Amino acid sequence: MESNENSIFVLGLGSIGSFIAQCLRSIPDPPPVTLLIHRESLFNELSANNWKLGLRVGEGAELKESSGFNTERTYSPSSSSSSISKIRYLVITVKASATVAALKPLKDRIDRDTTIYLFQNGLGQVDDLNEHLFSDPSTRPTYMCGILRHGVYLKSATEAVLSGSTGSASIGLTGSSQEILEPSDRRFVVDALLRAPMLNCDELTRSELLEIQLLKLATNCLINPLTALLDVTNGEILNNTGLMPLQKQILNEISEVFQNLPELELPIGARPKFTVESLEAAFQDTVEKTAYNSSSMREDILKGRAVEIDFINGWIIRKGRDLGIQCVANSCLTQLVLAKSNKKK
Repeated sequence: MESNENSIFVLGLGSIGSFIAQCLRSIPDPPPVTLLIHRESLFNELSANNWKLGLRVGEGAELKESSGFNTERTYSPSSSSSSISKIRYLVITVKASATVAALKPLKDRIDRDTTIYLFQNGLGQVDDLNEHLFSDPSTRPTYMCGILRHGVYLKSATEAVLSGSTGSASIGLTGSSQEILEPSDRRFVVDALLRAPMLNCDELTRSELLEIQLLKLATNCLINPLTALLDVTNGEILNNTGLMPLQKQILNEISEVFQNLPELELPIGARPKFTVESLEAAFQDTVEKTAYNSSSMREDILKGRAVEIDFINGWIIRKGRDLGIQCVANSCLTQLVLAKSNKKK
């Protein structure tokens, strides 16, 4: 099936991409959705399933299938042809570390009329894309970032499982994108996301989005690398007394960076959400809610995949360097994770 110019393209068909694609197709009068397929085996699995994606809300729940998807193969030589339509709306859910490589074959189909919606862990992807693919500000796409608070995993390439119906999501403009989405057709995807009942999505201002991103990043700076290094579930790092001094030092560095970020629309040094105590409380709350989960970084290492540490602790290190703040604990943790990741390959 061929896509059209109003199609919402989805790049990354892991658990998050599959879930968002199905949310978009489940609303009344659904928008066209095009699945960008990066390997032949996935294309064949979707074909065998009659181009349907399935979702269960709970492991043993009824399977509900969504259909009507368009598909494109990004690995096909024809995908770079100038005859293929421009992309106006692009949802990206691939790993942060794979974003530039995954988007490179689509670069010529993206311009200033394109809006990119990033649903990923970490920070720094926009800077990476601008540096490597969209260096000209006059032709650069608009960026929006999404935050997903749903527990979802893939049971197979065409079936996702949602842990429950209490999750939520948020979306907002990021980077140097204008504060209001103009013209109105740029709101096409945002309005569709807000209408999707399963997604339970709200829209944030730039400052609201950044605050939530930073809080999530701080938590991920502890949970992801520590569970990956120790090969444990999230809950096992909470009351480990041997980890507490390291956790405290990591949070001290993160708090100092956050307290001095010029991007935040709050006075430097007067940011109560980013004190060590507040960050520690957010970390503990997240661990308690996800105690039996296996972090994405732990799973990446177990499965021999590239880790996203450069967009998590690595972002803290880079911002600290810009601000003249040494982040020794974050640097050591990053190097240990990279060493373990390289050993598994």
